[in-house]
Amino acid sequence: MLKKYSCLLFLAMIVQMHSFGQSDLSIKPLSLQERALLDFITADSVNDLSLDIFNENLRFGMPTQLTNGISLLKKKHLVYLQLKGSGRFYQIQAQMPGKYAFTRLDSTFYAGSNFGCINLFYKDTLFQLGGTGFWNIKNHFTFFSKKTHEWEFFATKQPLSVFQSPEKGIIYFTDQEKGKLYLSNSVNRLEFPSSLNTSLTDTCRVFDFNKRTWESLGKLNVTLKEILEKSTDLKTIFGPYIVFHSDLEMFWLNFSTNQFGVLAKDKQAEFREKWLKIYKRRPEYMYQFVMGNHFYLIRIEDNGTLNYETIDLNMDDFIDPNAQPIYSNNLFVSFLQKIGPGRPIIGNVFIVLMVILLYSLYNKKIKKDKTPLEVQSILYKNFYSALTAIEKDLIQTIYQFQIENEQISIKAINKIIGVQQKDTITQNKSRSDYFLRINQKFKLATRASETLIVKEREETDKRLYNYNINTRFIGEIKKLILNNQ
Repeated sequence: MLKKYSCLLFLAMIVQMHSFGQSDLSIKPLSLQERALLDFITADSVNDLSLDIFNENLRFGMPTQLTNGISLLKKKHLVYLQLKGSGRFYQIQAQMPGKYAFTRLDSTFYAGSNFGCINLFYKDTLFQLGGTGFWNIKNHFTFFSKKTHEWEFFATKQPLSVFQSPEKGIIYFTDQEKGKLYLSNSVNRLEFPSSLNTSLTDTCRVFDFNKRTWESLGKLNVTLKEILEKSTDLKTIFGPYIVFHSDLEMFWLNFSTNQFGVLAKDKQAEFREKWLKIYKRRPEYMYQFVMGNHFYLIRIEDNGTLNYETIDLNMDDFIDPNAQPIYSNNLFVSFLQKIGPGRPIIGNVFIVLMVILLYSLYNKKIKKDKTPLEVQSILYKNFYSALTAIEKDLIQTIYQFQIENEQISIKAINKIIGVQQKDTITQNKSRSDYFLRINQKFKLATRASETLIVKEREETDKRLYNYNINTRFIGEIKKLILNNQ
């Protein structure tokens, strides 16, 4: 009898816990701020939108234990909500301003394996990449099936682990026409399972939806990496461009052309002016995104009042003559990525061949540089004997000034070569000819790879040049001058 009552008590506890959990996981009424943002977004029935929001105070009625962020998606005038950390996927339908119906589209039960996942539409299908859960990082795709109402596995040829969070500067872009997904970084566990620490790779990659393969594009630009680490977590799309801002400066990024830069100066000024105007007292609810040709700066008050500023965008605003590459993609780096050094078999063969080649070049360089001292002395004497009296006087004077830490003047050089009374053009040409002949004789006689007389611009006046003896040869020149005095 005691055993029977114990079983009944246990079942009652299970039912109670289940009902308690269900009541906790119900959709709560929308806040004033959530209604205001939905009113604003749904008023535009034409343009698509994709927002990843990690703010805990904006969940659109969803319980926080299910998610560490949401994806707010608008595709062909339909608005969707996907919970990061759960398979739950909703369509949001406006019944009237401020009132919305949430229709759950999925039938998944379990949660907790995709916190920080990347949600993206490719054509009309919603795909999900990565995320964290159960102390690990997901490295595969799933997609939402309209037939099964489940998240189905999307098989790929290589796995790639990644997840988003506000403090990680990860960006991604889907090229709908070419069927490509670009990704700035992947995320790896360090010493898992003994440690749960993670590290960002510096390699950009592209996924081909048709081939279902990842390809490495190159190492992420260090400058861009620093900018992304300081940028806000809201990143938005305008045509082929990703638009984001950092330290009150608007940046754009185009994976297809491998370029990133800043918006035109007038747009930068307009952005700073409107940012400081609308966010002069930094509110709790502030969002920035592009819909259509407008970049919106949104401010929502505690009472649900929504204010905004807009910046009109066009393609000419994204022309930056100082644009930089997103990633390095030189031929050598690409070749290394293709063969994968260290991987059997091609990579190991490549490493062996490279070691042999470098060793051979090193030996040749040593043999070339190790000229016997007696031969070096003869070569330098031959050089000095080939100089004219004026050329010797010129070298000796430059040397004397140099060891006294002074700079020979142009006037002194003109006097030595005898053109002090000539016009400026003649003086310049004569000086150039003399130094050219000296350097030619020096390289021919001594077989040196560098010139004897080096020319550098004057720091205080960039129009003038200073002439000095190459410090590499100063010792040999000293010997020649002393031995011939």
